[in-house]
Amino acid sequence: MNHLFPYIERTLLHPNVTIAEQYAALDEVHQLGLAGLVVAPFWVKKHRRELGDIHPAMLNVAVGYPYGYQRTEIKQQELELAFADGANTADVVLNTSAVFSPTSVWLKIELAKLVATAHARELPLTIVLESALVDDAQLRQLIKIATDAGADGLKNATGAPLMAPNGSLLTRFSLEKALAFRAAVSSSVGVTICADGASEAEMEQLVAAGVNRLALR
Repeated sequence: MNHLFPYIERTLLHPNVTIAEQYAALDEVHQLGLAGLVVAPFWVKKHRRELGDIHPAMLNVAVGYPYGYQRTEIKQQELELAFADGANTADVVLNTSAVFSPTSVWLKIELAKLVATAHARELPLTIVLESALVDDAQLRQLIKIATDAGADGLKNATGAPLMAPNGSLLTRFSLEKALAFRAAVSSSVGVTICADGASEAEMEQLVAAGVNRLALR
């Protein structure tokens, strides 16, 4: 599995994440050469101290996690603070409730502002689309909105568990859906796939298909 390490980013966003888990993830980044860490804003400054200023791994801050409900101004401020603390990229969660609003122009305006906030610092921004909540047509529309806004990358899920009304898990890993997501996104835009539950062979297929990052808890 060593050949996959440069594609893997450890995601430390579960609500009961411990300091021991965070140190263990840092050790993996150092020893295995992982692509990076995805952390909550609260932890950015600590992880930057531990990684130092020149470590090649990306320190990725999750903004608007897990549902993107925050006001645009709050997300912008959270981005600015996280970048000041040492994050050098960000995953920003699309407002899931706005997706289902007829006034979806909100999304275009918000994403344009958030992309501009990151690009003003010459830092990349990934937009997180909770693809399990939408149908194929809606997903294509969201991909277009995010791409047109100038997003550097798109991610197919937050990794947070989502339940259907019947109690089934909506966010279970599906290779078919993950590959379809990669195919739907322009080759000029990076793609991150939440790969929890994927086998090594499935992760290899994702990388072969052009997936840039594999997010693993």
